[in-house]
Amino acid sequence: MIEINDKEKFVDKLMSKLLENGFDFVQQREMKVYILYLLIEDGQFIKENGDIDHHEISLALKISESKVRNLVYDMELKYRQNFNFSEQLIELIERNKYEVTKNKIKFSVHNPLLKQFFEYEIRNLNGVSDGSFAKHIVTISINTFEKLLIKLIKDETKVNNIIKSLPKNLKEKITDKESLVKEFVHEFVQTIISTSIERATNLLFDVIDPVTLLKKLLL
Repeated sequence: MIEINDKEKFVDKLMSKLLENGFDFVQQREMKVYILYLLIEDGQFIKENGDIDHHEISLALKISESKVRNLVYDMELKYRQNFNFSEQLIELIERNKYEVTKNKIKFSVHNPLLKQFFEYEIRNLNGVSDGSFAKHIVTISINTFEKLLIKLIKDETKVNNIIKSLPKNLKEKITDKESLVKEFVHEFVQTIISTSIERATNLLFDVIDPVTLLKKLLL
């Protein structure tokens, strides 16, 4: 049994939608999508980490998880228009929703709209994403990850400000956007796949942590 947290707001929004679109709206798939949106907005089916719990929706609404994914996709596309791919990518990294191997990065992407954006960006870079392992996994090469970050960074002023703040030894090898991203990705990968990377004076991540750096560059 679903207990609505804010019944007055839920009913008000539902009735407003019905009156706005007419009763024919009731017979359409759109009604299911909109009700799911209202439930999510009410705080239903949200895990502690902020993800939508597809399994819980499946059990509560008595539909398959594949149907849940389709409904969530339609809901995100239609009612959550403030989608920012850069913010979502940073959030995946901030919440450790990835795994690094020698030459690939696997991202765990449960949001179907984010997965679509992710794969679209990769295709535009002539890269290849492998989702054969699981539907919510996006696997890309280290090289494609570099290209993606370079593409997403639009403001050269932000790049220059970060470079100016670096120690002298880092400035010697980090001179522009491309070299900054390459150093970021190199340390990002090495830090994850090795528990004892060779330490050097003033590594980039000693100066600024990876999440903060991405926020400064992308947001």
